[in-house]
Amino acid sequence: MELQLTPREETRMNNKSRAEWYAKGYVPAAVHGRSVEAGPCFVNYKHSKSWHRGSLFDVSWDGKKFKASIDELQYEPVSNKIVHVSFHLVGKNEVTHIDIPVKTVGDAAGEKEGGMVGVQLESITIEGKPDDMPEYIEIDVSALHVGDKITVADISLPSGCKWYQQDQEQAVVTCSMIKVQPVEEEAPAAVAETPEGAEAPAADASDSEDKEDKEAA
Repeated sequence: MELQLTPREETRMNNKSRAEWYAKGYVPAAVHGRSVEAGPCFVNYKHSKSWHRGSLFDVSWDGKKFKASIDELQYEPVSNKIVHVSFHLVGKNEVTHIDIPVKTVGDAAGEKEGGMVGVQLESITIEGKPDDMPEYIEIDVSALHVGDKITVADISLPSGCKWYQQDQEQAVVTCSMIKVQPVEEEAPAAVAETPEGAEAPAADASDSEDKEDKEAA
């Protein structure tokens, strides 16, 4: 998929100008890279719902072809619409490192055992040429039982790619038993009882005197 990048002169935009471009289907963006001069641009956001950090696209910039990965996506807090995109441009034969998202497939065996699959790393950094980079690092979790884990060392990368500064023992996906918090029941209120064979408490002396006065009257 090729993205359309449109150079722009203004580095700062007011809300009115931003809204006008958004109505045309564009959002502000910026490009940078080892072999390009950084600069502002606009990008068509038509397919932006599928964009994520690490997404790779074919782009044309300054008359040359590049691969572009998304470094950053900024969203408007209320509407959650994209307001800015940062692209890292890489030459076709340039070796680079990119954060690639992790995607799990399959149903873990441990889920039937009362466990739950947890993704510990949302993305992993790999190194290689742009055309060799996968869109996702796909991990099959179907063989995971409770207590099992999949580490970086367990994952196979496409030919031409290698890990970039990754701990091989780092857990990427785990399957753990779901912890159920016990519900504490309130203890019934204690009721004072007179033990069998014990005498009842003696009446207060003042109560006895009041009773005798009433009888004398």
